[in-house]
Amino acid sequence: MKKIIKMIKTAKNIAVFCHSKPDPDALGSLFALYAGLKKLEKNVVAVLEEPLKKKYEFLMENYVTSFPENCDLYICLDVAAPHMLGKFETRLKEEKNVIEIDHHSNRTSFAPFVYVEPKSSSCAEIVYKILNKLHVKIDEKIATLIYTGLAGDTGCFLHENTNYDSHVTASKLIKQGAKIFYINRKLFKSNTKDKLKLINLATSKFDYYKDTLIVAISYENFKSISYNPDDGIDIIDFVSSIEGINLTALLTERKPNNCSISFRSSEKYDVSKLAELFGGGGHKGASGCKDIKGDFKDIKEKLEKEIKNFILIK
Repeated sequence: MKKIIKMIKTAKNIAVFCHSKPDPDALGSLFALYAGLKKLEKNVVAVLEEPLKKKYEFLMENYVTSFPENCDLYICLDVAAPHMLGKFETRLKEEKNVIEIDHHSNRTSFAPFVYVEPKSSSCAEIVYKILNKLHVKIDEKIATLIYTGLAGDTGCFLHENTNYDSHVTASKLIKQGAKIFYINRKLFKSNTKDKLKLINLATSKFDYYKDTLIVAISYENFKSISYNPDDGIDIIDFVSSIEGINLTALLTERKPNNCSISFRSSEKYDVSKLAELFGGGGHKGASGCKDIKGDFKDIKEKLEKEIKNFILIK
């Protein structure tokens, strides 16, 4: 941490990245650090691989989608493996002044400088510590962004990665003005009519095995209801709320022959182990994998086989 703080203090031009297809923790961390560094009068730029999705526009800050050249420092947030950097992977691997800041225990490092806190429930919590050590005044905007990451990665404090520090941090953020009711409503209580169509489709795809549930939605399924496949993961918390189910796997084909899997579990299973089998990772109770190449049916069959083997081992 001391090394990171020193590097940030001495840098003038800083670029901040997060993983591709960012979730609330990645975006909250990215924009909170961006806002904090601006307060320190740094020349800082936030970088996203592609334009922000409409559902996250409420977090809107200035950002670019191209690689910023000639920076003193590049900071990568919430990136558990280099391929998660998407189109920026090769370029960032070439740089020597790159810092990784992350909270995933199952990860592959790629940068010269790495700081990981596996006990932190979110990357946003680490960013909060960094900003405090930099003596950045946490205003309402930054507090709200940090809370977005914290609430997002803990599933509004329902996932198993939630801990004592999560609640302590949340209480501090509330005191500092975080708009918690607004964020909770945006993240957990906002459904479109199209999303209800997706939920209806998903329930027709339920496949139970003992105390597990597999939901597999193909690219053609998404097309049939005119739904963006990239947003299909949004229903993971709904499908994982079935009583008596201890492990849920949501398989979505985002485009032909390219799939993602999102896992959720109770304290009974460590789904990060399952995610690793498909090139992913994450937490014991919430993990995932992206860009799995192959035929949808073949991936579904492999998923079913691996889950059955996993349960037998347990």
